[in-house]
Amino acid sequence: MKKLIVLCLAMAGIFPAVQAQTVVIDSQVTLAEALAGSSAPQEVLDSLAIADVEYYSFDGKLHRGQIVMHKTLKEDVIHLFRFMRNQRFPIESAIPIRFDKPNDGTSMDTLNNSYSFHYRRISTSGNGSRSVHSYGMAIDINPYNNPAVLANGKVIPQGGTYDRDIPGTLADTSPVVKEFIRLGWTWGGNWTSLKDYMHFEKKLP
Repeated sequence: MKKLIVLCLAMAGIFPAVQAQTVVIDSQVTLAEALAGSSAPQEVLDSLAIADVEYYSFDGKLHRGQIVMHKTLKEDVIHLFRFMRNQRFPIESAIPIRFDKPNDGTSMDTLNNSYSFHYRRISTSGNGSRSVHSYGMAIDINPYNNPAVLANGKVIPQGGTYDRDIPGTLADTSPVVKEFIRLGWTWGGNWTSLKDYMHFEKKLP
């Protein structure tokens, strides 16, 4: 009888049936705020979208962040972060890089931050060409856990360590990597010229 009363109250909205989980907010900005100060051409800026994503961080708590990416990849990004959340794959943070606040700690050089759009040159190449991040068609996940390792042994970002046994690290056996690949993304950990373990990219059709 007591259970029936609680159920009726829950259905009436008087007594919550399940306690809502507290979500830590890592980022809550508009697309315009996220793009403020970017040097990208207007046609690139017009092709971007922002998505709210939830993930479990290394503190074990559920967090909500944001990813700025090419608008055609928004559904992929939402699905993939939901997949990582359900897998309890830890994400340090997902905060758009603020071009108007370059020292706020959201770049991969200062924080283990996952992101997509960043209008910049390729950091692992000396040819000066634009990274696919410049068009929001790549995502880096936990850069310190999944650094790029160049052929000469240099590690980017400096201080990054690749250890498959550490939570938040990507490997070829990882369900997260397999899900990205299933959706048509390329993983930098499969490259032969270098290993960019943090990096996933998807070219538009």
